[in-house]
Amino acid sequence: MTSDRRLWVVSELYYPEQTSTGYFLTRIAEGLATSMPVEVVCGQPTYSEHGVRAPAREERGGVRIHRVRATHFGKDRLLMRALNIVTLTLSVAWFALFHFRRGDRLLIVTNPPTLPPLVGLIARWKGMDAHLLVHDVYPEVLAATGFMRRDSLPYRLLERLFSATFALYGSIVVLGRDMADLVHQKLRGAHRRITIIPNWGDVDEVVPLVREENPFFDLNRIDAPCVIQFSGNIGRTHDVETIIAAARRLGTRDDILFVFAGYGGKTDVIGQAIASGELPNIRLLPRQPRELLGPMLASATATIISFVDEMKGLSVPSRMYNVLSAGTPIIAIADADSELALVVGEEKAGWVLPTGDAEALLTLIMRIASPAGAEEAARFGANGRAAVEARYTFESVVARFRSLIEAEPV
Repeated sequence: MTSDRRLWVVSELYYPEQTSTGYFLTRIAEGLATSMPVEVVCGQPTYSEHGVRAPAREERGGVRIHRVRATHFGKDRLLMRALNIVTLTLSVAWFALFHFRRGDRLLIVTNPPTLPPLVGLIARWKGMDAHLLVHDVYPEVLAATGFMRRDSLPYRLLERLFSATFALYGSIVVLGRDMADLVHQKLRGAHRRITIIPNWGDVDEVVPLVREENPFFDLNRIDAPCVIQFSGNIGRTHDVETIIAAARRLGTRDDILFVFAGYGGKTDVIGQAIASGELPNIRLLPRQPRELLGPMLASATATIISFVDEMKGLSVPSRMYNVLSAGTPIIAIADADSELALVVGEEKAGWVLPTGDAEALLTLIMRIASPAGAEEAARFGANGRAAVEARYTFESVVARFRSLIEAEPV
């Protein structure tokens, strides 16, 4: 160990959760534990591993894990989900009051949004070196998904609360350039260190596979030569309606198959579209086990990552890096200045389309389904794989977190 100062990692989700936040925070904590003492405060699994009861205290990968008590109602009902968040926040805060020490360090993620304000106050009171890892920006993401109006009083109050929350932390880690710009605005002139550290692609686990060697096709009886995929969280921030509109126009093409794999707030939108009987070219699959992640991503001719309007700066899709790692090109339906669109364009790893433009998506997919388009897709996929190997590996990301955390506070 190069330092005896403890690092506390605080997250609602941690191992054995396999959703993106749980997976990334677990890997980051275990990567940092090779050079510093790391302890985690989290809840019991409530998402991908809901129903699993993990030990209240556990050591894994060199990390001491503390799982606090909270309610564990199903997350599909908004009121029950809110109760889970409140009880978790109070339990984590109580734990922090009695276990965090002056000189300790903190890395806390923005999900759920109730944790950073309260834990940030405790860290400030105890004189800790505190780092806020921004996965989603509140309350802006609530407005973009229709939960709250920007001109409402609750929104304005939450906007002030979260601006003050950002100012509690001396160091803020964001996932992309658009997010860095937005956080800078939310700080309202307060000087804080803002560091861009992206997520990574699992270059050893997720690799390009030729069709003949990919088990995902046989397991799911996929025989269409052109597979357009949307995988991962099918949430309210994602524009699946544009994809469905394009699929409806291509309903007579048996050479093109749209595959949705995952779950989320918009899964029912896809299910209802399929149930209409008008979309034989759409397949909805459940969330795939971790061992099939690589084959699933590599099975696509192209993968769509789409956002609803006004999402620039609010979230950077972690799935992007594993899609690139699989050698699969990306169709980015997003603001042209978003981190997603910037990476796809800079790395020549796919195409960028405006949000909601079903006609442009239709035209592009028909081109990808042609021999010349398939060659272009393969070339873009190879570019994406090379980019991940050069710039977006786990080792490089953990090294950047280590340099940040071990640096002297500004």
